[in-house]
Amino acid sequence: MNNFTFDEANHIYKLSGNVIPGVTQIISESGFVDLSFVNEEYLAWKGDLGKKVHKATELYDQDDLNIETLNPTLKSYLDGWIKFENDYGFNVYNIELEMYHPLYKFAGRLDRIGVIAQDKKYDYVLVDIKSGVKMKHHAIQLAGYELLYNYGKPRFEQIKRRLCVYLNPDGYRVEEYKNVNDANVFLAALTMHNFKNN
Repeated sequence: MNNFTFDEANHIYKLSGNVIPGVTQIISESGFVDLSFVNEEYLAWKGDLGKKVHKATELYDQDDLNIETLNPTLKSYLDGWIKFENDYGFNVYNIELEMYHPLYKFAGRLDRIGVIAQDKKYDYVLVDIKSGVKMKHHAIQLAGYELLYNYGKPRFEQIKRRLCVYLNPDGYRVEEYKNVNDANVFLAALTMHNFKNN
């Protein structure tokens, strides 16, 4: 994977020097995400909050966070994440995993891969962390990540469940996406993206 790079500041993926689209970019440019009705200032604030919440949960899971110095607002979101991990017995295997699909030539950054202790089969679970409200395209986004992770892996190593954990100052809410057609919708979005850009 030496020829695969990710510029986090500009959110650009490259494969052998060529820019390839990310999952969220594909979904946005295919018309699945319309935030034109949202105030730009509020959107920027929510985007900044989302990045900081993600970083706080990342550092926490890496055991590299001084919680005492954390902003109280961020701590309230982090508390929701910690409660989710404890309630579900979620054991993290991968954090912010950057991947590309060698066949379909797209990339993404998966928040968490792990297992849920309550699940006696110990299947791999994809967890995406959100600090906003549930939106319809989240199911398609996670399907794109699932395609990334599962490609080329034997069945016993593949993701079997897709969860969004919606964090808020009062805790968390979990949504599981089970529709097998979500992957087909994502691939249709990828086809549309490629058509528009080629």
